Amino acid sequence: MLKRHLDNFISKLIDWWFRVSTIERYLIATGTGLLIAIFGGPPVILELLRIGFGALPESLVRVRERIDTFYAWILAIALALIAVGLLLAVWRFVNDTKSRSKRRSLVIEARGLRDDDGVSLAEAVAKDHDGVVTPIILDLRNRLDGRVIEPENAIADITAIHRSVLQHRKDGDRANIKIVYGGLTSVPYTFLTGVLLDDESEILIYDWDRTQEAWRKIDGDDDGVNFKGSGLESLAGAEVVVALAYSYPVTDDDLATTFNLPIVRLTLEEMSSDAHWSQKKQHRLAQEFFETAKRLSANGVKRIHLVLAAPNSVVFTFGRRYDKRNLPEVVVYQYQRGEVPAYPWGVLMPVAGIERPRILYSEAVDLRLA
Repeated sequence: MLKRHLDNFISKLIDWWFRVSTIERYLIATGTGLLIAIFGGPPVILELLRIGFGALPESLVRVRERIDTFYAWILAIALALIAVGLLLAVWRFVNDTKSRSKRRSLVIEARGLRDDDGVSLAEAVAKDHDGVVTPIILDLRNRLDGRVIEPENAIADITAIHRSVLQHRKDGDRANIKIVYGGLTSVPYTFLTGVLLDDESEILIYDWDRTQEAWRKIDGDDDGVNFKGSGLESLAGAEVVVALAYSYPVTDDDLATTFNLPIVRLTLEEMSSDAHWSQKKQHRLAQEFFETAKRLSANGVKRIHLVLAAPNSVVFTFGRRYDKRNLPEVVVYQYQRGEVPAYPWGVLMPVAGIERPRILYSEAVDLRLA
């Protein structure tokens, strides 16, 4: 623990020293250079000349005497520069510390798919951001690795986290509070979290990089890949399934175990589970999804049954982009491979006039609109 804190302090000190050409850095470097020059340069040169000539020539002796008279002045100037530089450095450090103490990062880490706690998102964020890091843990695990049970309890936990974020924002200056999200939870929970946090200003998003086994910021380049859509042309009816395949395909066989409705597909060209590291790309594709939902609404659709196969950060971004007032109702489903039905339950989102999210079970209730 102590070693980690020491390494963190040293890394921040090095970063502070080299990140900008501050006046204190210039003063300290100049003063140090003068000290090296007067105590390192001339004495060494004169000693080499003494060795070479056996004795210093009279002219060099007079030069040395003149230099000696300036040593005190040069020493005083050098020490003054270093002292002023150190005072300015301390002053800047104190002000930076005060400023960082005002800046807060609310780090929402959603845990739900694996029992292992792994690497803390808050620790990863602390390396990238100044200020106080406040972790907000959304633990939706049930100690059954990879499976989801009792989803009603998770709904209550997610809404509680939303209230916690709102309270934190009320307790401080909104301009100094930054929200960070990262998680590994099931698709319905992630989408709901995005819907609830929609209006909470800018949110920085992280995702778990399975290759590097570390949290990674969504800050890559947009590769320009788009969705390929189908099924909108012959659409009819008040309900529709939207099968959105981003990282894995959504098969007809799985859909047939749960739904008997028209299907609209959005399939990412060059589908990949590692094609989501660009925030610009995520926003662009979320806009494509938004426009599709608008077309469905214009065609008379009242409820969308949404099936997503996408990374956590993508699902979260799409949830944030879904318009709470002007788009149809949306139910987002949990996928269970090899089970019948393959989509046993979904979360009816608090949109389109629905005040609270609730669970709809594929076998226990009729998912159709009344």
